Amino acid sequence: MVRVAVHADYIHIAEAVHELETQSKLSLTDTANINILETEILLSRVRNTKNINHGKH
Repeated sequence: MVRVAVHADYIHIAEAVHELETQSKLSLTDTANINILETEILLSRVRNTKNINHGKH
């Protein structure tokens, strides 16, 4: 799982997602004990951190 927090100068989230999908790169490399077989980042789930309840009422 990969979680990314970003700041973007867009009004609409779809514009930021499009730019990330077309212009951004994420690189994972093998380690001594782990071989990367496949990677996929799904950007369809977007959540607003302001709406997350952190156990505070």
